[in-house]
Amino acid sequence: MKKKIRVLIVEDEFITLDALRDELEDIGYEISGDAMRADEALVILERGDTDIAILDIHLKGSESGIWLAARIRDKYKIPFIFLSAFSDQHTIAKAAETKPSSYLVKPFTSADLYTSIELALLTHAKNVEELHLPASHTKVTNELLIRDSIFVKDDLTYKKILIRDILYVEAFKNYLELYLPQGSHVIRSTLKEFLAVLPAEYFMQTHRSFVVNMEKIDEVGANFLQIGTAKIPISRNQKEEVLSRLKFYF
Repeated sequence: MKKKIRVLIVEDEFITLDALRDELEDIGYEISGDAMRADEALVILERGDTDIAILDIHLKGSESGIWLAARIRDKYKIPFIFLSAFSDQHTIAKAAETKPSSYLVKPFTSADLYTSIELALLTHAKNVEELHLPASHTKVTNELLIRDSIFVKDDLTYKKILIRDILYVEAFKNYLELYLPQGSHVIRSTLKEFLAVLPAEYFMQTHRSFVVNMEKIDEVGANFLQIGTAKIPISRNQKEEVLSRLKFYF
């Protein structure tokens, strides 16, 4: 019998915590514990029976969800997912420094919850595997991240696309158009779901409808990025993060 994944919930709103517990158990996960404060969560983590944690960014008390995330990353070394209804740019930047496996935005669906957890576990397992490779393989492994491929439906077959070849992605509700050097492909997915499988060191979101491959950027304008002949918009909400990830010389 397959062992159930054990999830720690850290959420200071009782209604949300209770709803999360019910959703997780309905999906098939096991609850290793729940806490409303960071110090309570540490007691549960010390037992060593948690596989993944879901953390509210804005916890009440002296220590935030971001502080707890850093402790989990450094000491307990399990994947964790941030949960938040909204956050300012500074908070998001601080949260990103802890390298979360995923984000969940309130309100969320059971599908959102399941997808976030499974992707987080998969990514974490892959990272652990890479850490145990011989030192001589480190450079090759890092380069392979951008060469990972996906298969997209093309008439009656599935065509292989190298992730590193994707120039940018544009979203249309539950569909995405992947732009490549030779044409484009439309796939069924949300931008949030697809962004979760892209290597974060190469791809970034510039607008609610656009994600770009940073290696393909040719020019940077006041409110757009240019890749070839395409101008990709930069929204006001994303501008600070976009500019912080690019190097400029004057």
